[in-house]
Amino acid sequence: MEFDFLRRFRRFFRRRHWDVERARELEAHLEIETDENIARGMSPEEARYAAHRKLGNTTLIREEIYHMNSLGWLETLWQDLRLAVRMLHRSPGFTTMAVLTLALGIGATTAIFTVVNAVLLRPLPYPHPEELVYVQQVLGDFGIQQFVYSPEYSGWQDRSRSLRQVAAYMFAQYNLTGGAEPERVSAGMATASFFSLLGVRPVAGRTFLPGDDAPGSAPVVVLSEALWKRRYGGDPSVVGKGITLDGKDYTVVGVLPSSFVIPDRFKSDYALWVPLVTRQKEVAVIRVVGRLKPGLTAATAQAELDTIAQSALPKRILDSVKISVVLSTWHDQVTENSRRSLLLILGAVGFLLLIACVNVANLMLSRATAREREIAVRLATGARRSRIIRQLLTESALLALVGGVLGLGLARWGKDLLVAFISPNLPALEPIGLDYRVLGFSMFLAVLTGLAAGIAPALQSSKVSLSEVLKEASRATSEVRSGKVFRNVLIVFETALALVLLVGSGLLFRSFLRARGIDLGFRSKNVLTVTVDLTPSAYATPNLQAAFFQQLMERIKGLEGVQAVAGSSCPPLGNRETSVTTGLNVEGQSVDVPDARTTAVSPDYFQALGIPLTQGRYFTDGDGATSPSVAIVDESFARRYCPGAKCLGGRLASWVRRKDRLTIVGITANARDWTEREPHPKIYLPFSQASEPYMTVLVRTAGNPKLWASAVRSQVAIIDKNQPPHDVMTLDELRAQSLTPRRVNLLLVGAFAGLGLLLASVGIYGVVSYSVSRRTHEIGVRIALGAERWDVLQSVVAQGLKVVLIGVAIGLVGALALTRLLASLLYGVKPTDPLTFAAVSVLLTVVALLASFVPARRAMKVDPMVALRYE
Repeated sequence: MEFDFLRRFRRFFRRRHWDVERARELEAHLEIETDENIARGMSPEEARYAAHRKLGNTTLIREEIYHMNSLGWLETLWQDLRLAVRMLHRSPGFTTMAVLTLALGIGATTAIFTVVNAVLLRPLPYPHPEELVYVQQVLGDFGIQQFVYSPEYSGWQDRSRSLRQVAAYMFAQYNLTGGAEPERVSAGMATASFFSLLGVRPVAGRTFLPGDDAPGSAPVVVLSEALWKRRYGGDPSVVGKGITLDGKDYTVVGVLPSSFVIPDRFKSDYALWVPLVTRQKEVAVIRVVGRLKPGLTAATAQAELDTIAQSALPKRILDSVKISVVLSTWHDQVTENSRRSLLLILGAVGFLLLIACVNVANLMLSRATAREREIAVRLATGARRSRIIRQLLTESALLALVGGVLGLGLARWGKDLLVAFISPNLPALEPIGLDYRVLGFSMFLAVLTGLAAGIAPALQSSKVSLSEVLKEASRATSEVRSGKVFRNVLIVFETALALVLLVGSGLLFRSFLRARGIDLGFRSKNVLTVTVDLTPSAYATPNLQAAFFQQLMERIKGLEGVQAVAGSSCPPLGNRETSVTTGLNVEGQSVDVPDARTTAVSPDYFQALGIPLTQGRYFTDGDGATSPSVAIVDESFARRYCPGAKCLGGRLASWVRRKDRLTIVGITANARDWTEREPHPKIYLPFSQASEPYMTVLVRTAGNPKLWASAVRSQVAIIDKNQPPHDVMTLDELRAQSLTPRRVNLLLVGAFAGLGLLLASVGIYGVVSYSVSRRTHEIGVRIALGAERWDVLQSVVAQGLKVVLIGVAIGLVGALALTRLLASLLYGVKPTDPLTFAAVSVLLTVVALLASFVPARRAMKVDPMVALRYE
């Protein structure tokens, strides 16, 4: 059976050769029969004629033999394709418009799917990624946390029977000195089991060995390939040599491949890795991943790990907060934040593709109407309706395939641009590229699009009435009966889709404006931020740390154009979270302070950022290390934890910073740490009394603060060149960065909504314009009989507007149902915001009016004498 199929398939490509052979065989039969007839006494002419009469029509015989021994459906498909190519070549304008419309929709959808495939569908780049789980914990009312405590990890490592392997890692930063310029590098700290759990093979040297993470072991480090090439020129001899991190010597034992990535939802860039020591007295917070044993589920492992954690944690921690363990696949945990955003964008581009399909369907329906006589003649001469439908579907499929190939090219070009644009919304994963899934999806989408765009016009066109179409005068009537209603249905559908897209875009736009307009409580304009993390071994005491930063701020104040300089351990919009303190209360108050945030600041901090003081005083230079401990709180703290009492002068009991009590000497207005988070109750401490080995210096300048960046860097180097400044950014840049996820969603959905609106307006214009061209004779008669031209204009505009208003009404219902899915992506705006719905409805109606007005104006200018001779 298989051999016969291959033989028939091969014969399709060798038909001319096969026809020649069959013709020779038939000619041989004719010769034999002719010779026999001559032998019977016939003349050569009579013998030849009798032989032909006996054998029959040789051409028909060849065709019958060929179809009996070939693949008929393949032959028919080839005929349909050749005819489709000829018909499309006849209408270059229609073909170009349809192909470009489909290419736009398919290309945009493929580009988005490329990202969705890489982030949501592609497994993590490790052996047996389905076995990898991420361990989290629930801390009472604080909810799910990304970290667990080190005693929990040690307990799981020793006692877990459901995890084949378990490993821990965390993010760190170091000052890398020696050799080239000192720099601040992002690093990972990992247990010895981490790389073996992930199946990582180094490109040079080795990874961690058991015992490298034991207390007191020799310090070793593994470099990333990027750092190895950038700083050490890819020299293999660096393995075995030493480097200095935070003033401590480490031995390089290996280099990781560039393909190794941590699928980190926090997008940490790990330049190097050092061992993570977990078995120590101090309790650390770490991230934990594990590999399930074959046949076990995450639920089974979660129950076991929760039981172990309850016995492993110190009693003081368990008494302070209720803790439970949560397990999820590592892939799900990584993609959690980006999933909703990606699906939103994919849904938006899907709507755009549907609009494109409707536009192409309208184009094909208009073209099919113009071919009514051709289709009617073919039906009258014996063509079956199914054959007509198949031919029209072949044309639409060919259009879609060409559009799909062109769209794949657009997707390949636009994918990198798209990834660069939306990368702030994505986890850190391996490079995103076109793979077999994307290619298969693109081709499937092209075929599906061709069927979707062509099936309705094909069915509609094959229903032509022969008696009416073949009458020249009845063509307009035929159009009214066969295509007008269906064409209007398509416009209603297209309008509804465009409205849903525009409403979603409008909601995201209003949400973005609300977020951007939030009053942060401080002035961010013309403020440069520069962070310095001191090497602990060089600045081991609070006095040395405070002296360094005091000297640095004094030097920066001396720069020309600098208006104010301040410092903070955790500045607003910065790279560090403010410290959360517990166990506090204001002396004499019964209300506890469970979640206050503490920040150490310099005396000029409030003036430099323009945070107003509402009561009391600012910090002064007199609030030094030997002076009484003082604090400034914000209005949120005063309102919540000093109810009905005077907060100023109150004393805070605290075990966090100092053993003595803190006297509240001032109350300031609220200032947000993050753009969209409500301000937490905050306690400000003088930096000289609560110094840290790090500080972010805030420099207010007279002009563009970026112009002072190099001068500030040089001042740091003058004091100590081994303390590299980092995260040099302006507060305005940090604020814009915090809004990047919203900006990405808005611009992408807005772009697709704009394209949808453009396609919808083109569709409306095309339908009204085509209707006017079909009604030219009727309009001429009406004008000749005395109809006002203004009435003609109103009639045509009303025809287009009526269809659009029905689409708007249906779209509003759809938008009310679908925009609820946007609730988690909105800020300060309800998914059913009436202003957005009303504005979008008006916009779409105005666009429809404009799209209908142009052909209506043309109809108003119809010359009755010309129209009466029409057709």
